[in-house]
Amino acid sequence: MVYLNYTNLDNETQERLVSVSNKDVEQKFGNDLKRYAEEHHIEYEYFWKNKR
Repeated sequence: MVYLNYTNLDNETQERLVSVSNKDVEQKFGNDLKRYAEEHHIEYEYFWKNKR
């Protein structure tokens, strides 16, 4: 779980939070996301890299 500290939301902090969030999502749901991508003919690695 990521908790935001609203006193420091500069660009660097926002990028770090998004990175942590993306890693968390991929760790928890990576297999489901890969299965979904395969079923819908989406190139998973390309899709995921462009979302980060």
